[in-house]
Amino acid sequence: MKKGFIIKTVKIISFLLVMAVLLEVLSFTVFSKYAAGTAYRNKMNKTYSFYTEPAETIQVVGVGNSDLYSGFVPTKLFEDYGYTCQLTGSPYQTPLLSYYYLKEMFKTQTPEVVMIEVDMLYDENPGVQVPEETKLDSLFNYADTDDFQAVIANQFAVFTFHDRWKKLNLGKQDLRTPNSHGYKYFTSVGKANLKDYMKKTDVAEQPHKNRLHQFDMLYNLCIDEGAKVFFVEMPTTNSWNYARHNAAVSIAKEYGVEFIDLNLRTDELGLNLKKEFRDKGNHLNYKGACKVTKYLGDYIKNNYNLEDRRTNPDYKFWHDSVKAFKKEMKAEDKRREEED
Repeated sequence: MKKGFIIKTVKIISFLLVMAVLLEVLSFTVFSKYAAGTAYRNKMNKTYSFYTEPAETIQVVGVGNSDLYSGFVPTKLFEDYGYTCQLTGSPYQTPLLSYYYLKEMFKTQTPEVVMIEVDMLYDENPGVQVPEETKLDSLFNYADTDDFQAVIANQFAVFTFHDRWKKLNLGKQDLRTPNSHGYKYFTSVGKANLKDYMKKTDVAEQPHKNRLHQFDMLYNLCIDEGAKVFFVEMPTTNSWNYARHNAAVSIAKEYGVEFIDLNLRTDELGLNLKKEFRDKGNHLNYKGACKVTKYLGDYIKNNYNLEDRRTNPDYKFWHDSVKAFKKEMKAEDKRREEED
C-alpha cells in the first residue's frame, strides 16, 4: 500500500472525526435544543417549550401533529379543571419524532396521562392506496427521508437550528414566553370542505408498517415511564375518514386503551364546522379548540384521578401563565387586525 494513499486516508478520517466532534459541541451549546429551541423565535419554539416547564410539574402531555397543537388549549384546561398540561407537536410530526420529544421530556417530567393523537400514523391523504410491501420496500420505508431527518436532528440539534446564527446575540436574547404550553393560537375562520368525510364503511385503511412500529415505540415509552395513555383524533375534514377510524379502533383494542374520535362527536362538542376551523377544515381555531379542551377535560376528570392544582400555592405560576397567555392573545389579535 502506497504511503500517499495512507496519508490521504488518515486525513479524511481525521477530518470526519473533527467534524463529528464540532457538530456534537455545537449541538450542546449554541445550537442546543434548549438554547435554540426556546430562546429564539423559530417554528420549533412551541415544540420545545417543555424545556421551560419547572421539573415534575406536568400532569398531562399531548403529543401529535399540527391537528393537536391547534385543537387543545392547556391554559384553558388549567383554568377550568386545574390540570397542568404540555403539548409537544410540530407540523407533519411522525411517531418517531414524537418518541424522541417525549423521551427528552420524560427526563424532567413524570406526567400521569399522555394523550396520543393518531393522525400522525398517516403520511398520505385519505383514500390513497398503500401498496403491498416487499422486503426491499420495507427497507426503504425504514430509511424514509423524514425518519432519517428525525434521527439526525435528534442526535445533532445544529441541523434543526442551523439558521440561529442570523439572530445570534449572546448579550440580548429574544426570549419566547412559554405561556401557550405548546398550543398555537388562531382566531381566523376558514371555509371548511364539508363533504361527507366520515361516511360509514367497513374498510380499514391501515398505516404503513414502519409507522406502526414507531407508534409501538412511542406507546411503550409512555407505559415504561408509568403514564396512562389514551388515543385521540382531532376534528379534521381533510386528513381523516371512517376507514382510518376503523384502523385506529383496531389499534386501540390491541393496546387496550380508549380511542376518542372527535370527528364522530362534533354534535356532542357543539362544534360549528362552518365557523370553528382556521383553514379549509384541517385545523381548529381557538373557539373550536376550547370546545375540544372542555370535552377532553371532562373525559380526563372522569377517568383519571388527577389533583386539581388551582388551589395549590405551589402552582401560582400557572395562574400567572394563564393571565399572561390571555394578554398574548389580545396582542396577537391586535397585530393581525393591523395587518388586515
